[in-house]
Amino acid sequence: MKAIPLLGCSTFAIQCEEGALKSETILTDGWQIKTSDGQKIPAGWEPFNFDSFDEQDPYLLRRSSSSKWNKKRSWKVMTAGFKIPVGWEPFGYDGNDESDPVLLRQSSSTQWDLEQKWEIKTAGLKIPVGWEPFTYDCKDQSDPFLLRRCTSGKWDRKQNWEVTTSNGLEIPEGWEPFGYDWEDQSDPFLLRRCTTGNWDSKQKWEVKTSNGQKIPAGWEPFAYDSKDQSDPFLLRRLIN
Repeated sequence: MKAIPLLGCSTFAIQCEEGALKSETILTDGWQIKTSDGQKIPAGWEPFNFDSFDEQDPYLLRRSSSSKWNKKRSWKVMTAGFKIPVGWEPFGYDGNDESDPVLLRQSSSTQWDLEQKWEIKTAGLKIPVGWEPFTYDCKDQSDPFLLRRCTSGKWDRKQNWEVTTSNGLEIPEGWEPFGYDWEDQSDPFLLRRCTTGNWDSKQKWEVKTSNGQKIPAGWEPFAYDSKDQSDPFLLRRLIN
């Protein structure tokens, strides 16, 4: 069992061997964000999202002030079609790139598995067993959700996810905000929940936006609205 900064600055997720998640609230953590062209990710910064409208610095980076954050870790990023090279993790999507839309990352951390192998595919609102929804293609009306699964290691092939949308004003209990559809004005926030394992069905999240200049303590930047010039960064925090 190991602690990883997966669910946010106000949360550290506990990932058990079977892949289940539990959360522990930590409100003292703060985040910084900036952009990069992807050629060289500064040490200590994590690529977490992408601005497909920014041709110069499209990669969105974040780093935490937590003492558990590895400030010496470096990352490499690249793009790929639907064939993921060994050792690379799919984490985002560029809807404007028809040839290499999937964004990949690889860490220099000693805990990073260079032998990991991922598969990706798309889906509508029905997520197949064993696949995890991780990002969204707002230009694809038939199969907008991007799914991933790891074919190496201890990936839970029996996990079952559900997805839904929200306007962000009231996140239903038990659902986690994980992405954003800037083409949808009524229900732009993308939510997911796992119906298997130790998923906390009573967790409660709040979301808001930020201009990125100052991320309030306890809030995690997790997605981006490339059409909002004043407050493009989407923040979340776990309140229960």
